[in-house]
Amino acid sequence: MRAFLIIKDPKVAKLFADPNRRDILHNLRRREMTPCQLARLLGKNISSITYHLNMLEAAGLVEKTRTVVKGNLVEKFYRSTAQKFIISYTLSEGLVPGSENIAKWSKEVCKGAVENLEAFGYRIPEKNRDKLLQLIERYSSLQKIAYEEVISRQKRPVRVSRPALGLLLSLLKNIHLSQNPEYMQILREIFAELGAEHKES
Repeated sequence: MRAFLIIKDPKVAKLFADPNRRDILHNLRRREMTPCQLARLLGKNISSITYHLNMLEAAGLVEKTRTVVKGNLVEKFYRSTAQKFIISYTLSEGLVPGSENIAKWSKEVCKGAVENLEAFGYRIPEKNRDKLLQLIERYSSLQKIAYEEVISRQKRPVRVSRPALGLLLSLLKNIHLSQNPEYMQILREIFAELGAEHKES
């Protein structure tokens, strides 16, 4: 199983929109399982799980690991092909034909971030929201690009725990971003928009 798989095909990326497929992948990242085990765990019927597994296998997101024969019963075990799936920034930016819905979802995520700033004590005047949204959208894009570039540099298997790997990737991504003048300028502009005059005491 690979540590990462960067998804660049919009048809494959769309598979992640279904919560059942996300649940299947979540469980198969942890251990290999049969359709019957997944059905029991997720409270679904086996035919539904098999349908989703076939789609995920055809897309290269899961693979059969072994087959066990018990009398007349044949059990197929599956596992995820990667520990972490990353939707490429080219899709979240709508740069690939067919990725428009993924780009739309990415914009909605940024909009949700702006709308919830008040929960953290920031009051953003209505007239400043569009500018702040544009800044956060670009901030998000640069984060995704840097993350993908860091992951693409991996030369050999990673042998650390998930928390340690998460910390390592965060460190490398931030080092990469700190060398990007556009990113640093965007941070300054976001800071100015969130300045002390907007913060509740």
